[in-house]
Amino acid sequence: MPTPPIGRRQFVLNAGDALFCTLAGHHLTADSKVDLDHLSSQVPVPPKVQAADDGWSTTRFVSDTKAHAAAGPVREYWIKAVKTPWNIVPTHRDGMMDTRVRGKTKFHALAYRAFSPNFAKPLGPPQIPGPLIEAQTGDTVIVNFRNETGAPVTMHPHGIFYTNDMDGAYKGKYTDPGGFVQHGHTFQYVWEARPGTEGAWLYHDHGPMDPIPVFKGLFGHLIIRKPGDPVPDREFFLAFHSFTPLATNLDNSFSCINGRAYAGNTPTLRSKVGQTVAFYVFALDDDFHTFHVHGHRWLDTDGGMLIDNKTIGPGDIITAKFTEDNPGRWFYHCHVFSHLHMGMNGWYLVGA
Repeated sequence: MPTPPIGRRQFVLNAGDALFCTLAGHHLTADSKVDLDHLSSQVPVPPKVQAADDGWSTTRFVSDTKAHAAAGPVREYWIKAVKTPWNIVPTHRDGMMDTRVRGKTKFHALAYRAFSPNFAKPLGPPQIPGPLIEAQTGDTVIVNFRNETGAPVTMHPHGIFYTNDMDGAYKGKYTDPGGFVQHGHTFQYVWEARPGTEGAWLYHDHGPMDPIPVFKGLFGHLIIRKPGDPVPDREFFLAFHSFTPLATNLDNSFSCINGRAYAGNTPTLRSKVGQTVAFYVFALDDDFHTFHVHGHRWLDTDGGMLIDNKTIGPGDIITAKFTEDNPGRWFYHCHVFSHLHMGMNGWYLVGA
């Protein structure tokens, strides 16, 4: 007897069973629930990483900035990757629809956390997105990165210049030490804000467990400014992403902005009429999103036309700049309707 055709509803229900990725020989779907520490223990340490680690204590650096002489002023950061309890919907309410969000919303995320020099003390709690990395044209950026997640993770930047060994990417047997930072180890990344790298960018894990650590929260913003360029009065750094069962081991998926879902949980942004405003928005999951602000428009840097809605794909980042002229309570959100109603929305409050 022939198999009946699959209807649209059954196709959607089966989507979670489709192969998403393969890690450590395991085939994972979007609904898989994984033990990241167990999976990572099955990934062999690459030869160059093992050679660099031999004889080093976990508190010493695997890299050395002396081999990368700074061409200009140095901006130095001390950042850890850590496990942290995280509540995706701390109010348990959807502010847009004024309804209660039911079900579990807490899990153990991975996040970057800023520290004072030599990791002396934390400068704040773990963040999703991670600490903002800022530089000016001509700066050398040094990131002292320590991994305390239990699995090998990294920091990989977009936009800024870096040499091959500072890529922060896993490359199998060709992996450099910066692409496989083991638990308890520290690596010193050196990047250069050369002319032509100006703009808003992002950084994220690109280690051997990719993309699970990214989906659990290991990403952040990077911005490079030209000296003398005016800084907007209000700057908003936003990440559009998802928390799925593959990352959280929860039963439901959430469409998020900066680690939270639903207005009243996502960042509430504020400005005043007359202020210059800039939104820096990136997408980093497996979907395309759009960025839309009610009651506002800006000049599209790609086409030179006024727009109020911009499509962004995984790894894309856009800048929306304008002078505020419209007071009130507004929404900003993704205009993919399933994402909007799974939490990818927030309040933008403009004072007169």
